[in-house]
Amino acid sequence: MEKRPDSYMFRQHSKETVAGWARQLQYFYFVRARGGHANDDDSFQASIFYTDRVNLEDKLLKLGIVPGVIGPDDPQPVPGQAYTGTEFAKFKIPVYPFPDMEQPGFVNVAGQKVYLTINSTALNFSVSGTADNNFYEVSEADFEACLKIEEIFEQLMWLPFKDTTIEQSSSCVSPITYPEFFT
Repeated sequence: MEKRPDSYMFRQHSKETVAGWARQLQYFYFVRARGGHANDDDSFQASIFYTDRVNLEDKLLKLGIVPGVIGPDDPQPVPGQAYTGTEFAKFKIPVYPFPDMEQPGFVNVAGQKVYLTINSTALNFSVSGTADNNFYEVSEADFEACLKIEEIFEQLMWLPFKDTTIEQSSSCVSPITYPEFFT
């Protein structure tokens, strides 16, 4: 696997700092922005698999998250039609396999602000901007938030449900991309 250059991966945070984060986190990974994309950001990311709707709703409930409902009268965007940002913000974004369930977006887990999306197999958690609402760069406060969230994941014994596919990304600090950090 080809890695990103260290000069890019460790531009905002030293290699030693990121290595320390990586060694302490069990569920979250430091993911560097891919670069060149609008709204591309550095973040800490974790994913937890679910098996079906009942399992998904049970996992959300254990985190204290009640998903929004999308009813038949809720407006949905029409493919191919342009909308302003204000108009688009009025739409409820569905969870792909469950179109009556709204994507959570920003939620609180363990008293920490985390951005949660749900795909067809996993809950995807992203942490950044904890201290200053700068969602493009992570901080020590974001790392600390991840540790608090991971305490909940550990209490729930979710390690067997951890999705590790992100480890393959050249922008992710993982045992695959930086094995020397995990020895």
